[in-house]
Amino acid sequence: MPEPNVVPSLRQHSRPVYSASRLSTYESCPLQFRFRYIDRIPRTEESIEAYLGSRVHEALSTLYRTLQLGGEPCLADLLNDYHRLWEQHWHNQVKIVKQDRSIEHYKEFGERCLTNYYQAHTPFNHGQVLGLEYQVAVSLDPHGCYKIQGYIDRLVRVGSGRYEIHDYKTSGRLPSQGDLDVDRQLALYQLAVEDLWSDAKEIELVWHYLAFGKELRSRRTPTGLERLKSSTIAVINRIEADADFKPIKSSLCHWCTYKNICPLWTDRPDSTYAQSTKSVGNGRSMEIQTSAERGGFDLQAISRAALREAIVVAAEHEGAEIRFAEHGQLWIGAGHLPPKAGLDDTEDGWVRLSAESLPLLFRQVELARLSAPFVEKLQRYLTL
Repeated sequence: MPEPNVVPSLRQHSRPVYSASRLSTYESCPLQFRFRYIDRIPRTEESIEAYLGSRVHEALSTLYRTLQLGGEPCLADLLNDYHRLWEQHWHNQVKIVKQDRSIEHYKEFGERCLTNYYQAHTPFNHGQVLGLEYQVAVSLDPHGCYKIQGYIDRLVRVGSGRYEIHDYKTSGRLPSQGDLDVDRQLALYQLAVEDLWSDAKEIELVWHYLAFGKELRSRRTPTGLERLKSSTIAVINRIEADADFKPIKSSLCHWCTYKNICPLWTDRPDSTYAQSTKSVGNGRSMEIQTSAERGGFDLQAISRAALREAIVVAAEHEGAEIRFAEHGQLWIGAGHLPPKAGLDDTEDGWVRLSAESLPLLFRQVELARLSAPFVEKLQRYLTL
């Protein structure tokens, strides 16, 4: 049996080690990223959705650990473990945003997720489990300057040189195949698995959408993985060039544990959170500086350049026609919007997008015409 290569030290370089969740946090809201990872402002509040997801993951991990020890847990054992973990970890800072739903609703939702999974996969004899909550790390560049780490829910060997990376989801939304084919998290884990296991020739990414009882799969090409490295490095560069960390207002704000100190929700001036002194966190120090103090770096231009690259890559997977015109204008093929969209700024089959177009774009997500990750990138670009 091939042995994994040694994971390089995560502290080898001064640049912090990133994760897919950190990158997604920055893309959703730079200020939340700063509060959480740079200023390290502690928070005890937790959304009920996050709490539910953690307990379901723990219950499934317990299931597979019992199997590894030769046990034969039944569905009742799995649900008993879930109930025990739920009660054991419960605290009064668990927050329910959707007020029409009770604690019991979410608890029963988790039961349904676990029941669906157990019934679909018993007797759990698919492949050899190599790791549960398995930590991986990988460099995105030859010099080891850009590093990513994460935890694989379950890593499985299914044959000679064949591996599967499994991820459990308790989301109430089932993504499209297009969404999965551009998912960054598991693809980054694939890079790490290829680095760890020298015989890994075929890797499949597997998502278990537990609420639907669905198993969804995707594969990456070598070209796609190289493109992923470049786009991820671009996001990291954008983070490290950012000195403003401006907040982004969206529906996700209702689940943010920093909402009570965010200037978009408290009407506080930027000076209440933009410190003039050094803020040390996550292995790096940074100063909030003016454009002149930064020596003339155009951070907005850097952000736009990185986003342009990400949008172009996402558009290819989306099957969308995108073009960037003079002065940074962003155009989308009119065929990707309803013919009666009511947008006046059209030209030769193209529609010019602006911040005012965002409600229409989000409507296309609801109708499953465009994916949420793609529209979020457009939103970021249009609101810069």
